[in-house]
Amino acid sequence: MIHPVKIIHLILLSLLLSGVQQVQAQILQPYRFEKERKSSDEDFTIISLKEDGLALVREKNKYKSGNKTWEVILLDSTLQEKNTIELEIDQRKNLIGYEHAPGSLYLLFKGGDNFKLPLDLITIQVARAEIERHEIKTELNFQLSQFIRVESNFIFGGYINSEPAVLLYNTITENLKVLPGFFQKQTELVDLRPNYNQTFNAILIDRSDRDQRKILFRTFDAAGKELVEDSAPIEDKYFLQTSISGTLINDDLMVLGTYGSRNSKQSNGFYALVIDPFNDNPIKFTAFGELSSYLDQLPPKRAKKIKDKTQNALNQKRIPDFVNYVMPYRVEERAEGYIMLAETYVPSNTVNRYPNNYPYPYGYTPYPYYSPFWGYYPGTYNRLYNPYYGYGPNTTTTSDEIKGVQTVLVAFNSKGQVLWDYSLKFEEIRMNSLQQIADYHVHDNKLLILYKKESELKGKIITLDEKQSQEVTEKIKLANDSDEIRSESKSLGFVRNWYENNFYVWGQQSLSNKEKGSEGNRQVFYINKISFH
Repeated sequence: MIHPVKIIHLILLSLLLSGVQQVQAQILQPYRFEKERKSSDEDFTIISLKEDGLALVREKNKYKSGNKTWEVILLDSTLQEKNTIELEIDQRKNLIGYEHAPGSLYLLFKGGDNFKLPLDLITIQVARAEIERHEIKTELNFQLSQFIRVESNFIFGGYINSEPAVLLYNTITENLKVLPGFFQKQTELVDLRPNYNQTFNAILIDRSDRDQRKILFRTFDAAGKELVEDSAPIEDKYFLQTSISGTLINDDLMVLGTYGSRNSKQSNGFYALVIDPFNDNPIKFTAFGELSSYLDQLPPKRAKKIKDKTQNALNQKRIPDFVNYVMPYRVEERAEGYIMLAETYVPSNTVNRYPNNYPYPYGYTPYPYYSPFWGYYPGTYNRLYNPYYGYGPNTTTTSDEIKGVQTVLVAFNSKGQVLWDYSLKFEEIRMNSLQQIADYHVHDNKLLILYKKESELKGKIITLDEKQSQEVTEKIKLANDSDEIRSESKSLGFVRNWYENNFYVWGQQSLSNKEKGSEGNRQVFYINKISFH
């Protein structure tokens, strides 16, 4: 007969093992790409082609007849090199945007602030490495902020004389037209986004001081014909800062973003707006102090104090005063609603000296807030090609300009109500410009949040049903067992969700090989594929 105490111990052990099993998951690194790097080499812009692989783009120190050579390396999903293409581009122009469709890559080059220079649109057929070029002459003093593709048309968002404008270019007719209804004073174009059904959305926010300000939402077909228009009033005490729309994977449409007080760069919380032109839907505001995990990076006593003050302010119909620097980067549409990824950060140096002209890694905007277009502007991943980096005569490029604090995931249902939130604190991440640090994926009801800390992958795996979590740390896998890391660049490389349950991480390492001695020393740019099971 088993003693009762042993039975209790066995039950407790069984429960413990059951809990471990629920959060157990595998993080694998099956493939790695390496390219030796010289000190004179420029950095790559890395573009996800989803299942088609990755594209690596960089300028080279080669010139011919006033043109600069750009290199495009195409990798497949196992990080094997398929093709290398060289493009000759006017040396006055830089890569400012890119887009991707199954089988195709689109690169956009622009000549700084010289609007008389045409835009160069390069189409690359990935499988055959075939190239097609288009010169797009705007003949307008057009400040570009956004760039998307819908069917055979490319849509450019931006500003003409500080008023929002949207241009549509048809690659078949090579015709460029200006869409009507956008030229509005004191109005910001905060989002321009393609939908899965080959339509696209545009969001405008009234930035004036007048009463009855509004957020305006419009959906257009691929040819630029307006299909849907909806608007919602913005209460005087709220100031909408950023906006990201859904992409019509399901039948619902939602706008998510951050809000704060007027003229403040810091945010008080997140907001959600259900788009329904047949019904009036108020904007739903959620203060940071209302969220479950947002304050986890703070000491418990301070977090509780903030939550208590938040509830008191809400009971008195006031905006809670707890604020953060927050940037949303990604919205994922799911069957149960939406997940938004945002990150908090602490600015220094440049921000304090140039509070209204901080060199954001995105396109032009005359306002202090801007659309968080991940993927469309290389500055999101690599500040080298950001035409606005280095704004101002005293802008510094020290490594402590931006300190990443944490990544935050917030799930909303189709009515804009918060379902859950999780956060992951960063370990001393500092950057030269504001960039997305972490990324995530939900697989079999398990949520993985992952980021790169020098030569390690750090993150958290959360079982959503049981709300259990465990932190994970993985060494970045090398190509050879005999290789050793001598050093790693602290300022280069992040983690990105690639396709389905796969991520990629990149960086720059100084390696040695114990079998080859000094001959094995080398500097490499690398990409590792990460699979989450």
